[in-house]
Amino acid sequence: MPDQPPPNRCKVKRVSNASFSEFFKRQATVTDLYLFMQDEDSSKAAWLYAKLSNYFVSAAIIFTVWQATAQPVVPRFIEGVIQLSVEGIMLIELLAHFFSTRSSERGAFLKNPYNIIDFFAILPVALRIPFGIATPTKDENAAVHYLLYCCVPVVRQLKLIRKFQKLQLLLHVLATTMDALKLLLFLVCFIVLIFGCAFYVLEPETMDSLSTSIYLCTVTVTTVGTCDMNPVSPLGKIMAGALCLISVLFMAMPLSVLGNAMSQTWADRHRIVLITQTRRKLKNLGYTAEHMPRLFSKFDKDGNGELEMDEFCDLVAKMRIGMKPSEASELFLAFDENGDGGITEMEFMKALFPLDYRRIYRRASGVSWGA
Repeated sequence: MPDQPPPNRCKVKRVSNASFSEFFKRQATVTDLYLFMQDEDSSKAAWLYAKLSNYFVSAAIIFTVWQATAQPVVPRFIEGVIQLSVEGIMLIELLAHFFSTRSSERGAFLKNPYNIIDFFAILPVALRIPFGIATPTKDENAAVHYLLYCCVPVVRQLKLIRKFQKLQLLLHVLATTMDALKLLLFLVCFIVLIFGCAFYVLEPETMDSLSTSIYLCTVTVTTVGTCDMNPVSPLGKIMAGALCLISVLFMAMPLSVLGNAMSQTWADRHRIVLITQTRRKLKNLGYTAEHMPRLFSKFDKDGNGELEMDEFCDLVAKMRIGMKPSEASELFLAFDENGDGGITEMEFMKALFPLDYRRIYRRASGVSWGA
């Protein structure tokens, strides 16, 4: 009787590995320019470009803010030439990002928040050219002056978000606490509305409108306070005191939820950032969740259903995703949740592609992987 697979292993059909060497060649579907623009770990030149880009954008922000002072650094015409040059470089960068992206992914490129920010960063050109290269003063054209001096530095600052990998930690915290924050926000809004209506009824002389009453409750709940109005009736003062006590309790809850989630995420920050970087690099090189079981089975040399440390590092090196051996070892430890020295296929997929994990590994047996 043939050996049966262990009951704890998922029965997933896989394609043949006969032409596996050709698999990696076919996966190199991205250009060197794409890797240069997207992955600073792909080469020393890409790393240098990423660092210089940060300094370039930061210098452009400082220059714009300095020009808005009482004593500008350079004349307005020269400033306009410099700003046009900066925005021209940003335009070239955006076009390089776009044309280095695969044709099938350019629709997603246009929806990417980072690329939308890059697009808005070059829009000031549309204001500078029609109204003259020199930035207009407030007396000449107040609207254009405020847009170029107030909006441009903000948008350029947003461009730097792409470079902050630790931003994934904040997004992770918000994603894990969103349900709790929605409930707490609903309760706070309910309290503000109830007390706002009560103050509007009890303080007709002080509260000239319902919106004014709600404003008083809002600044009270947020512990900001205000001195331009206060209740005068005894019942109004009692309600104001009760609102202060209630607001202290309710405002402490969302802060504790966020603080606890941030503490846990920060303690696990290295694993989260490392997995996020790996997922991004795999995507840049054209690897998807469908390729992972095939890769896993190929590098499981002893056929025990697990990848040991050396097998996993061999897999990472073969995929050429720009990860150092030390980072590959740390990634292995991040995947090995139970600490038994081996990574099963399901552990690998669950950590790296959690959404696809549910789709691929259904509870029903005999799931076909595809031919």
